[in-house]
Amino acid sequence: HIMNGAVENDSFIVKEARQDIYKLYNTSQVFISPEGDWTKGVNNAVRERSQQRTCWVRGPYTSPYFIATQFRHLVLIASGIGITPALGVMGQYPGFSRTKVLIWMVRSKVMLKFFIPLMEDSHLALIFYTGKEKLTREEVDNLHSQGNIRVQQTRPESLGDTIESVIVRFENTFEDKTQTNSTWNFHHTHLDTIQLRHKESWCVMYCGGSVTVKNLLKGFTKENSLGFKAEFFDW
Repeated sequence: HIMNGAVENDSFIVKEARQDIYKLYNTSQVFISPEGDWTKGVNNAVRERSQQRTCWVRGPYTSPYFIATQFRHLVLIASGIGITPALGVMGQYPGFSRTKVLIWMVRSKVMLKFFIPLMEDSHLALIFYTGKEKLTREEVDNLHSQGNIRVQQTRPESLGDTIESVIVRFENTFEDKTQTNSTWNFHHTHLDTIQLRHKESWCVMYCGGSVTVKNLLKGFTKENSLGFKAEFFDW
């Protein structure tokens, strides 16, 4: 049923929905209000084409991010609204049950300010804001105050270098905590100096709509023996 907002249809829709509670129809019903682009598209398609077609339901499908259970350290990379599964992972593994690093590329100031309070579970959040409306110094300071968050108002010069610097930084911290003899301390400067078994405990996970970013990350992680999983969308 497509709801067009007309008052005379509201009671009919409610009546239909209530009747279905009692299994009067051997069907499943979906009530859609055409408020956005895709719902308006559905509305137009239903009105213009035959409505007697069978509707096939496939799924549910497990999110590719289920792979997070297999790794101790997670680098969650997102572009735009692709941040939502990253937030889900951070919420699933609270505290220090996993190392959680978020790298988010976003151009919507509204979206940025909305999601910032939900990043408190990340051990480090690097945000690359590329919106036309620049953030003021006060706005940046406010964002930084809400956690271990760093905002840069440009694209990353190199996403691979950013990931490498993050992993190297955390691996150095891990080793500082485990080595009791200070003369043994060695600080890594590149991924190739980190033991293979340690690199293999890291997974880079990407959600977004950029084929370029996805392919770049796939190549980078393969070259450096890191785990990789992507959830891709193009809408």
